[in-house]
Amino acid sequence: MTLLPPPLLRLLLATAALLLSGCSGMQLAYNTADFFIERYADDYLGLDGAQMERWSPTLDAALRQHRQDELPYLAAFFDSAQNDARKGFNRADVACLLDQFEVIYRRHFTLAAAAAAPLLADLDQGQISALERRFREEAREDADDAARPEAERVAKRVERYADNMRWWLGELDARQRGIVRDVVADLPETATWYEYRDRKRRELIALLRRGASSARVEAFLTDWLVDYSDMPPALARSQRELRAGITDLLVRLDDSFSAAQRRQLIDRLTGLRRDFMRLQRDPHMAPVAC
Repeated sequence: MTLLPPPLLRLLLATAALLLSGCSGMQLAYNTADFFIERYADDYLGLDGAQMERWSPTLDAALRQHRQDELPYLAAFFDSAQNDARKGFNRADVACLLDQFEVIYRRHFTLAAAAAAPLLADLDQGQISALERRFREEAREDADDAARPEAERVAKRVERYADNMRWWLGELDARQRGIVRDVVADLPETATWYEYRDRKRRELIALLRRGASSARVEAFLTDWLVDYSDMPPALARSQRELRAGITDLLVRLDDSFSAAQRRQLIDRLTGLRRDFMRLQRDPHMAPVAC
């Protein structure tokens, strides 16, 4: 669900984002995930053949675990979403969906941290230096983005959200574009997120430089990306504000849906539910608490 773009370590995104992206051809994407992730990791980290050979069993095990344990959560999420889309979203519905998404996010990144840690712990000093350079380049890009005029940053953010909504709904009318603009313009800025990500990346590099074990790297990633153990209070507030903004956006947009848009949304959500059920060996949905 690209409405929720947290600033995360890209290697972990390669493991998890593919499975949450809502892209078309989900079954094909899922069934070629091992190839996609291996190529991404190789490109990002500059792995040698021996490192890839050592890591492949870990990746294979993670994907088997994902198929068994995580697909029921994804199927349940999209089942809830398509039911809500049929009757119309209200604030309670969206709160439940966001609660489900939070569970999915934490479960996925717990698994992703476990899968990525052995690979990161296996990097040599030259590869760590290359990774550090990439992090610095991306930090400079983040800083350049944060330094743009506010109006430009807001316009870029609004267009990104509008593009996401077009995938789910089709073309937006003037009223809908106005709703997206009004809500998204008030969402939290990303500069604080950039600062936090840069700090955590530097801590990760220092950890790898010291030759940390796979278990230690996994614990660091889990503390950072799953448990938010040292998240600054400002970011915790931003998360709450983002959640409130997403809720407001969906509820306000729901009242504006044309019949064709609602049908497209239902079809998208139902198709994803179907895909995540078909991908399971024993198809079922995880229980929903709300």
